[in-house]
Amino acid sequence: MPQTPKIIQLRLAHDAFLMDCQARRLRPGTIRYYRNELRPFLAFLTTTHSCENLQDVTSHLIRAYLVGLEDRGLKSASVHAAARAIRAFLNFSEREGLLTENPMSKVKMPRVERENLPAFTVEEVKELLAVASNRRDQAIILCLLDSGCRASEFLAWNLEDVNLTAGVVRVRAGASKGRKDRAVYLGTKARRALILLYAEQGGEPGDPVWRNSHSGERLQYEGLKTVFRRLKADTGISVHAHKFRRTFALWSLRAGMNIYALQRIMGHSDLTVLQRYLNLVEGDLKDAHDNFGAVDRNL
Repeated sequence: MPQTPKIIQLRLAHDAFLMDCQARRLRPGTIRYYRNELRPFLAFLTTTHSCENLQDVTSHLIRAYLVGLEDRGLKSASVHAAARAIRAFLNFSEREGLLTENPMSKVKMPRVERENLPAFTVEEVKELLAVASNRRDQAIILCLLDSGCRASEFLAWNLEDVNLTAGVVRVRAGASKGRKDRAVYLGTKARRALILLYAEQGGEPGDPVWRNSHSGERLQYEGLKTVFRRLKADTGISVHAHKFRRTFALWSLRAGMNIYALQRIMGHSDLTVLQRYLNLVEGDLKDAHDNFGAVDRNL
């Protein structure tokens, strides 16, 4: 007969889960996502329902938490993100033998409403470049948009990773979701912005490309968000790292890039995410036909 798991405190199970995430070398952004989503869930369990132990978590409580998020007006994607984090935590607990029965197995994942994810327009990017207060911020805008990198990958660039002559940047395995090195590329304008930045800040091959303006240390995620908040304050345009990545994908497809080449550049393990962008591009083609179709326009 299987042994009944020992009673374990929720907080200890949570800490063990995050430690496992670090041991598996998940991306910092992924670990931060789990931490941020699980913190309010645990607060809901312990404060509202006096649940102190992992074994006290029930499918009913999980559903009540997710319904509460919906009642607060959170978007379906946000509720789904919370459910994914809870599922990952409880799946880990089951694998580790901390639970005999996973309460999440009885909970259906919330439905996500399909929506067109926003990307920058050309005019918006030009406006952001116009208000960027220094060469570093201008280079950040151009290089994020031209490389399609995730924020964690982007901030991990060192001078030795960037070949300005060839326009190739090595994305290191330690910062990459798939744990495989890959190459991303920079065009003439992004490289020119980097050359101007290098001339201003200098550095050795192992030094970071993106640096804190005050300390000279590697720019951290919070520092990057500060840049984005400043740009939004000056333009009113919503700015965040993944919006640059999304725009890179959409503009590349509109320009005719092969979707499999784009998949490799962006480091996706499959085409699921890119298919959504491809659907948007196919919508562009439908609009073009409505406006310029041969028969309706000429006969």
